[in-house]
Amino acid sequence: MTEVKKLGDAKNANFPVDERNAVYHLGVAKGELSNRILTVGDSERALRLTKELLEEVEEEKAHRGFVIHTGKYKGVRVSIVSIGMGTPMMDFLVREGRFVVDGPMAIIRYGTCGSIKDVEVGSLAVAESSILIRRNPDFWHSDNNKDHNKCKPYDISKPVAGDKELVSFLKNDFELIFKDRKTVIGINASADSFYSSQGRIDPEFDDFNEQLIEDIIELYENKVNTLEMETFQLYHLATRSKQPIKAASATIILANRVTQAFLDNNTKVKLEIEGGRACLESLIKINLN
Repeated sequence: MTEVKKLGDAKNANFPVDERNAVYHLGVAKGELSNRILTVGDSERALRLTKELLEEVEEEKAHRGFVIHTGKYKGVRVSIVSIGMGTPMMDFLVREGRFVVDGPMAIIRYGTCGSIKDVEVGSLAVAESSILIRRNPDFWHSDNNKDHNKCKPYDISKPVAGDKELVSFLKNDFELIFKDRKTVIGINASADSFYSSQGRIDPEFDDFNEQLIEDIIELYENKVNTLEMETFQLYHLATRSKQPIKAASATIILANRVTQAFLDNNTKVKLEIEGGRACLESLIKINLN
């Protein structure tokens, strides 16, 4: 059963909470979110993982597109949270989750991605670090006239690392569970959109991104494996939090951008469950004391 609590009147425009200190977007207060979080984009994936892997499940909480399932995995309390897509949604989760959780936290993202290397779809990826790709609207401004000497159409950030220990746990647990599938380890690229900032060519728009993937490959000497939209924000905020947040990220390679292959849905669902199990194994063994 889903509990949809109506948030009370918000206080404090800087960081809105209601009278019980429930946060504005997640809709939860202290005690309603575990300090160990597995986050996914798809609410149906979160529900499947909860039904398959958690015990002693508490009442589901849903608010403003976020769905939170909390229960126990091998006796350890964890929350599985679906957030939708993109860096703003990850920002809401990490900042508002940090507000309602006391003490150290661990957050693992498990999602889907595209590969910019010729890696078979259905393989897995663990991100040691992540870079951010941002579309620069000033490039299209009339004052600039698409002059590369003034600015570039896309900004590519420096990498931010995940938590070394949690990433190592995740790598080992994925390789243990997926013995018959490849797990690639390396740099992830998070983009601010699914289309233009990931180098997808859309004939309906002037995106000036035909060389973007080549630029990423060249800049990072072919060490970038995957493209998605959330990991960088998780890693960045985890390193900037004043209280400890250990962060790691793994993905199913859904799309091969070299061959244009795309994974079938039945295989994706199977990988979601087994990969979710690997993520939870890593999540419960990390020391948060």
